[in-house]
Amino acid sequence: MTWIDELKLNFAARVAVIQLVTIDEEDALRSIAQWATSGEWPQGMGLITWDSGDQFQMLRQPEASFSKLGATPEIILDIIDDFKGSATFILKDFHHALEHRRPVARKLRNLASRLPAREEAVNIILTAPLQNLPLELSADIPTLDVGKPDAVQIEELLQRETRLTKALEKASYGLRERLVESALGLSIVEAGRAFRKAIVLAEGNGLDERSVRQVLNEKRHIIRESGALELYPYTGSMNNVGGLGALKEWLDTRQEAFSPEAREYGLATPKGVALIGIPGTGKSLCAKVTAGHWGMTLLRMDVGAIFSGLLGSSEQNIRQAISIAEVIAPCVLWVDEIEKAFAGASGDSGTASRVLATFLTWMQEKTAPVFVFATANNVERLPPEFLRKGRFDEVFFLDLPTHTERVRILEVHLKDRGFTMLSQRFNLNAVASATEGFVGAELQSLVNDAMFPAFRDKRREVETEDLLNAAKEMVPLSESNQKHIQHLRQMVRSGQARNTSDDRQVSELQENTTEESSS
Repeated sequence: MTWIDELKLNFAARVAVIQLVTIDEEDALRSIAQWATSGEWPQGMGLITWDSGDQFQMLRQPEASFSKLGATPEIILDIIDDFKGSATFILKDFHHALEHRRPVARKLRNLASRLPAREEAVNIILTAPLQNLPLELSADIPTLDVGKPDAVQIEELLQRETRLTKALEKASYGLRERLVESALGLSIVEAGRAFRKAIVLAEGNGLDERSVRQVLNEKRHIIRESGALELYPYTGSMNNVGGLGALKEWLDTRQEAFSPEAREYGLATPKGVALIGIPGTGKSLCAKVTAGHWGMTLLRMDVGAIFSGLLGSSEQNIRQAISIAEVIAPCVLWVDEIEKAFAGASGDSGTASRVLATFLTWMQEKTAPVFVFATANNVERLPPEFLRKGRFDEVFFLDLPTHTERVRILEVHLKDRGFTMLSQRFNLNAVASATEGFVGAELQSLVNDAMFPAFRDKRREVETEDLLNAAKEMVPLSESNQKHIQHLRQMVRSGQARNTSDDRQVSELQENTTEESSS
């Protein structure tokens, strides 16, 4: 059911006062005005807008006489209360009056109770960019969230913006669809601005693939300014990740699960995965390359930015972030170091608990193809309900890389630095043996550190000895995290998580761990 259908249902049920949350106020008013010109609109009912700047504007004249005198927030409700006839009044930005004038809030609450009893219907719609009703009004006044425009609305906007310039007249195949997709997640105002900028930059030559990149760049800036989300550009592949065979296979199996064919087959859309492990094991890298491998948009949620100082704004931030992700879907939503946000969910004033509840409920019930990639360094700080089955499809533990995985990780980073013919130039088995307990980030640093002495020594080629010397100088993070690692491995043994390495390597690693502990 769309928001306009919800609005019609509320009016039919004699709900007289409603808050309409939307950034695209003019577009929402256009939809209501179209309804007012249809046969569904009640006979004789007027449609009147009011704001502190333009005062009263008649979108549809009521049958009863109405004087268009000026009004202040203090008396506008009295004018509505005294109105003899049937009308819907749209009060713009009225939340400012409710914030600072308590008698106005009381008067509005009285009207919410009194207006439904009238013989002739009088309705009030409060428009606001955020859900921000005072607590005492929240139970009396329902809130309808218009949400972000969908693909159909964005395409209609694109047609309006390009009609005069004919910028799409010579568009290549599929360009219109890519332009629409690139603007998903923006408001009507933001998308219109992005399209107009792209038209100007095209300099009369018509929109092309550069225009798609321009709109995406505009969207990246707008989403980043929202605070909670960042459009993360990444085109990597699984070749950028060394090891993690079980995780790669799991992700590979689900690559086509978001397709229409999968829906027809009856396949459930994957919800997401949680990756746990100590820092540097490649959790964040996995989120990035998964989006690239699947060809999806990657959104990074900044959980720290979700929580702000204004009462109620944290819950609004998480809802807005979820709304954007669902509009952009299919996409990958990367929530990095999630324990930092929700570690205090049981001990603060209640904000973290409410935000966590909103996020978990959405994870449980979401139907939009948003694949959540949550990473955590310290799972002990997370509420126990967070990792419960049904919210994530799987919980993976990124253990310390095995000998074979360390060789593969070294190969990846050496190739990134331009080295070739690795098996002939380096004894990577020896380096892997010397780096027991090193994580992926430390192996990357090792390659970088090994290049410095070679560079100073007349820019000679890097040798195995350089890598081994660099390894001797490093103390792996795992040495100070043994207790934490053992706890995570116990989660794997108890079935609470799954190891990202293949079964044979996991078995060998656990045997080695047992031998080391007994010695």
